[in-house]
Amino acid sequence: MKLEQIHIPVLLKEVLEYLNLKPGDVVFDGTLGGAGHSLAILKAIAPTGKLIAVDQDSQAVSTAARLFKDYRNVYLAKGNFADVKKIINSFNVSSLDGFLLDLGLSSFQIDRSGKGFSYIRNEKLDMRMDEDNPVSAFNIVNEYSSKKLKEIFFKFGEEKYSERIAENVILWRKKKPVETTGELSEIIEKSIPAKEKFSKRGHPSKRIFQAIRIEVNRELDNLEEAIDDGFEVLNKGGKMAIISYHSLEDRIVKNKFINFSGKCICPADLPVCMCGAEKKAEILTRRVVKPTLAEIAENKRASSAKLRAIKKL
Repeated sequence: MKLEQIHIPVLLKEVLEYLNLKPGDVVFDGTLGGAGHSLAILKAIAPTGKLIAVDQDSQAVSTAARLFKDYRNVYLAKGNFADVKKIINSFNVSSLDGFLLDLGLSSFQIDRSGKGFSYIRNEKLDMRMDEDNPVSAFNIVNEYSSKKLKEIFFKFGEEKYSERIAENVILWRKKKPVETTGELSEIIEKSIPAKEKFSKRGHPSKRIFQAIRIEVNRELDNLEEAIDDGFEVLNKGGKMAIISYHSLEDRIVKNKFINFSGKCICPADLPVCMCGAEKKAEILTRRVVKPTLAEIAENKRASSAKLRAIKKL
């Protein structure tokens, strides 16, 4: 595959606009995926800039290695973006001019990975972005207590029928393990009242699969760590851009950016600020940036994307 054949990623024009890169910049792309953003970044910082691109999926990294084999100043690593400091230091880099995260699953992960990210396909329960992760979706669904399942379904999936779904998972487990996405989806559908199965919130399995995937990959904890450490290694004037796809991610990004901008994010009833707000950055996206209707028509998976960006002062 040629670099030019890579599918245009979500909000590409907007990402480049807010990162505002120039030749010689050093940029960290923590979600390499299909390398679409990485290619555009590389072109913007060439010929002297450095691109450090990371992915948890070894196949994504090996594919990108072939794609970028004739390009200089491209450094690829298998890893988690939460380890941004460790990763850039391994390439003798101490600071960055740009930092990007696109938190959506790639088309490959959903369609062809066989890891059970989607309820639409009947696959083994896995959901590990990093194949070296000792905990899979199978472990969570078959080993967590009813109470723990309910907690993650409610916290990470915002599912009001979390308790009923958790109880039905336990009942299924008494007969046999829940081994496939099809079996899990069947349990979920039977747990939801008929009138609410296909409400405006969409298919109920989507919320539960999201919750399990977040738990398997520690997605929200890793995101918080990546934002804090990524911001710390940004040079003055450096930009951070993050694309999120659901409210839990976006809330973390929004609150972190507000805090960096110096605005207190403590609850209103606290008499004293406890979050340590100090003006360290300027928010570049006064309102969250969403894809145009034209982009959504071309790529339906872009419909829930939200971009936020800041500049370090």
